Amino acid sequence: MKDRIKGRNLIEIPDNCVIIDLETTGYSPEYDQIIELGAIRIENRVETGRFNSLIRPRGKIPAVISAKTGITNDMVADAPTIEDILPAYIEFIGSSIIVGHNVSFDINFLYDNAERLGLGPISNDHVNTMRLASRLLPDLKNRRLDSLASALEVPTNNRHRALGDCQTTADCLAALRELADRLGGIPEPPKPWERYEKADARDIVPETTEFNPDSPIYGRTFVFTGELKSFTRAEAMQKVVNAGGNVGNGVTRATNYLVVGNTDYYASINGGKTGKMKKAEDLALKGQDIAIITEDTFIDFLAEN
Repeated sequence: MKDRIKGRNLIEIPDNCVIIDLETTGYSPEYDQIIELGAIRIENRVETGRFNSLIRPRGKIPAVISAKTGITNDMVADAPTIEDILPAYIEFIGSSIIVGHNVSFDINFLYDNAERLGLGPISNDHVNTMRLASRLLPDLKNRRLDSLASALEVPTNNRHRALGDCQTTADCLAALRELADRLGGIPEPPKPWERYEKADARDIVPETTEFNPDSPIYGRTFVFTGELKSFTRAEAMQKVVNAGGNVGNGVTRATNYLVVGNTDYYASINGGKTGKMKKAEDLALKGQDIAIITEDTFIDFLAEN
């Protein structure tokens, strides 16, 4: 998987930024298309500008996307194409810090489309409100935008439309700033041993009985190592079993994927590799059906579910 995100992933609440959200025909930057762009510019904590445009895709918008977003093929029939509008959108963002909820999804689409159109890489630093929520609201059951807004008592309007989600994200960012001020700052994440001991694969059970057998997760066994940036260990395990996969606490012959997060903690004690990584490499050399993947690749798997 190519490295689409070039800027730094910041853990801070900026006073100056551009909040973005995209609506798309699906989850793959390679195969799906952007159908709406939204952005809100914030300067000194005050909104100073907005950008919003529908986009006419190549081909038809899938019915399931129209049902989710309310964006129909008739609505985009006279809209500009991505070639027409993306340069202005990138100009609106400029060099600002980008803020979004699960922002890597949006940046991946922007990066691929900008690259295809010869507009250069999207290299802005970025802030993920989902990641901020993991620090400031560690007990939140899930970190979907609706759940975060509810926990922060932020109203949601015009959900699953680009500008509506930008506004919700902006309001959540302001509420997270107030919460951080009350707490005396953004808390440090738990140490690896504090985080990991709370996630026991034996305690994770599916929350649904409906699975997609074509998902790359379905029927496969996942194990996690290192510190994940987008989820807690328990959340990641829950996503796997909800997609019809299996999870384990340790690497065994039944393991198909070892998902590797940040392993900085191990750099000075084990050559930068966890015990699970070394065992997975050993099994792979012996012909075991096991692959070591990054957290970003795991997120792509989730998007295909």
